[in-house]
Amino acid sequence: MQKEYLAKHLMIEIINSSYLNDSKLMEDFLTNTAHLFGSEILVLKVHQFQPHGLSALMIMPESHIAVHTWPEYQFASMDIFLKASSEPSQSLPLIKKYFHPEDVKIIELERGVK
Repeated sequence: MQKEYLAKHLMIEIINSSYLNDSKLMEDFLTNTAHLFGSEILVLKVHQFQPHGLSALMIMPESHIAVHTWPEYQFASMDIFLKASSEPSQSLPLIKKYFHPEDVKIIELERGVK
């Protein structure tokens, strides 16, 4: 019997990127990612830390994306949690377009058995 899942969760590490301290760029990335999945944005918040770094959260129906950056290490951690009918790996071209990472590491989980 095949299991059905409620959601898909990508845990992403963005490695060696020089584009991790720009709150406008992050907001644009999140907005375009929501559009990619055809999702309504319920909440979008980007907080810029001083002297550097940011945390961002976007909440969509049954989904969210959270990002935390450490520009001093050219590193970001991102969680993309989407309802099962979506495919979170479709966001990878946008991640590469916006952040130009040298490498991206991904762990994918299927969440919640129906």
